[in-house]
Amino acid sequence: MSLSPKTIFPLLGYALLLYLLLLAAFHLYEPKYDFDLPSILWFTHLMLLYIHEAGHLFFSIFGRTISILGGSLMQVLAPLAWYVIALYEGSRLSNVALVFTGISIIDVSIYIKDAAVLQLPLIGGLSKTHHDWLNLLNRWQMLDWSWGLGEFFFWIGIGVALAGIGNGMRLIVLEHRETV
Repeated sequence: MSLSPKTIFPLLGYALLLYLLLLAAFHLYEPKYDFDLPSILWFTHLMLLYIHEAGHLFFSIFGRTISILGGSLMQVLAPLAWYVIALYEGSRLSNVALVFTGISIIDVSIYIKDAAVLQLPLIGGLSKTHHDWLNLLNRWQMLDWSWGLGEFFFWIGIGVALAGIGNGMRLIVLEHRETV
């Protein structure tokens, strides 16, 4: 039984997504001052960062708290919306969107964990007054919860991304079995 390119290329794509997830799990687990990421993960983080910053602007009409939270909300809602639309349309990319939703949640989790330790470099420079999660958790008197909350979202992100990879690969195998 030989595999066709129609099967091999999507499987290679999911292998690449699994590699990206592993990189995210190892490099975005703990906040570090030298935010040194592998190139593919750095590129992914920058895409998510632009979406994050746009979220502040978009949600600014809803008041200060939602404006601060809006960056992380938009960062997760954008790939989630892609997933929902792709699923509704019956697109094969729905699981890819789910993987990116999970990776985005992981990216937010490190930002949450950083609220108490303030290690990550921020766009605003050395000023920590622009740290979204420090401001939110201070406002809610939950700064001591930052690591646990970040850890919770980290594992949620891992699970969501793994679900996307697993389901995508399952569908490829099922489709391959139907054509054989």
